[in-house]
Amino acid sequence: MNDQLDNNNFLKNVKYLLTTDSLDKMPNDNLKEIVIIGRSNVGKSTFINTIANNKQLAKKSNKAGKTRAISFFDVDNKFRLVDIPGYGYANVSKKQLQIFSKMLGDYFSKRNNLDLAILLLDIRRKLSNDDFLMISYLQENKINYQIVATKLDKVNQKEKAAFIKEIKIKLNKNNIILYSAINKTNLRAIKNLFSNYF
Repeated sequence: MNDQLDNNNFLKNVKYLLTTDSLDKMPNDNLKEIVIIGRSNVGKSTFINTIANNKQLAKKSNKAGKTRAISFFDVDNKFRLVDIPGYGYANVSKKQLQIFSKMLGDYFSKRNNLDLAILLLDIRRKLSNDDFLMISYLQENKINYQIVATKLDKVNQKEKAAFIKEIKIKLNKNNIILYSAINKTNLRAIKNLFSNYF
């Protein structure tokens, strides 16, 4: 498996499948899914594009909350990556927020394919109430999750240490991955998360 992780072709066969806001229109099979979650503009699209080595795969937006449906990406017909709308955005109506909440609730509670959630946290930001709510939801519903701190290249050693300390104290989590899409720091650790699905 180590040779596979070092292979430049590992995770390169990632293809966009579809985007939908309806549970009934989601892929109907037994492939396991890894969902990418996080605050708006935390870097979900960049994360997917970087690990797939395809800058055009997941569309990015500078406008928080613009992603309003769930996108599915096939990985070598072995498993799927799932990109869901970011949480914590304020520039949406109450009705839209209710629609998003129901859509995400349906996915997390009714989607049997869901196997792992990767929670992206911006290492430059303190944990928000929305972050705590999401983590509590994952824990209460017994959903396996891995925290990945993004934008590592944007902080110094002191700021990095402060973030790690906050995670340990407030979440009692030690196995976080510190990641940078710019310089590929810990990209191998990210790939290792997916290696169990091959």
